[in-house]
Amino acid sequence: MRRIGTLENSELAQRFCDYLVTQSISAICDSESDQADSEWNVWVHDERQIDEAKRELANFRGDPEGTRYQVKREATRIRQEQIAAELAAQKRAAESARVANVSKTALGEPIRAPLKQSGIPVTIAVIILSIIASLTTHFGQPRGSRVPGKITLEEKAYKTLSFVDRKEFDKSGKDPFASVETGQVWRFVTPMFLHGDEFHLLFNMVWIYFLGSVIEKLQGSAFLAVLLVTTQIAGMLLQVMLPDTAVLQPIFQGTPFEFLAKTMSGSPFAIGASGAVYGLFGFLWIRPKVDPGYPIHLVQTNIVLMLGWLVICITPLIGDVANGAHIGGLLAGMGFGFAGKLKRG
Repeated sequence: MRRIGTLENSELAQRFCDYLVTQSISAICDSESDQADSEWNVWVHDERQIDEAKRELANFRGDPEGTRYQVKREATRIRQEQIAAELAAQKRAAESARVANVSKTALGEPIRAPLKQSGIPVTIAVIILSIIASLTTHFGQPRGSRVPGKITLEEKAYKTLSFVDRKEFDKSGKDPFASVETGQVWRFVTPMFLHGDEFHLLFNMVWIYFLGSVIEKLQGSAFLAVLLVTTQIAGMLLQVMLPDTAVLQPIFQGTPFEFLAKTMSGSPFAIGASGAVYGLFGFLWIRPKVDPGYPIHLVQTNIVLMLGWLVICITPLIGDVANGAHIGGLLAGMGFGFAGKLKRG
């Protein structure tokens, strides 16, 4: 890895690193100082790409605000694909280790314990419902009808599945529980089936498959369904109940953590299965720690990946993420892990 130059601040450095990612150049940026206005170093991993990266840096300095460099969304998508590819590679490596007679199981391996069932109907159902709901709602951006006053299927589906009906929300004086209070309790769970784009859906479904299928085979469909619903509700509740940015801004303003006013703000319009994903992870992370005889042991790399992604999402690097749902789901899943040990004891 070699440093190819510096940029004036973190915003420019991150923008340039995002652009390099879209050009298939692996790079990172960092600062040697804690000062907000300090220069940031740009590092390139592959020595064979140094000259190309230097040319791109020179072009970037000439027009850092150019439209060709506004690629944060695309860079995030590419990073998510890289993580998914890494998970697939780990699964293949884990299977090779099993064949080599490794003593502990790892994510994706056949479980060395009596299985409660061989099928994974709940895992498959969640994936299918998520695909259908995401497509039906045009990935959380339902298109309206050309006929005035007519509601499209996309609008109706999104209105029904999101946590709160926006009209009821506005009418109630911004009460996030306006729809639930009328008896529409399914809204605690159904936002997990909605996703913001194809890669949001893919990323969550990959984890639902890897984590959910293992739990379902070992402990049964009923257990997985309860775990999914409980952790989803916990994540959604925390996300909804967090203060909004206007409330958090005065608390963090002028501190190094000013970005938390946005990244840790609450919203009743969060969508996605991330809360449930982190719930499954939290369960599989904690259960073998309190019960060494539990036949599933996550490999350390996957633990680092999940916790690292959780932290990265809280920083301003990724964009709008429902971090409350991540944390709420994780804590609920960890609680399930501890409760399982208590039940056995």
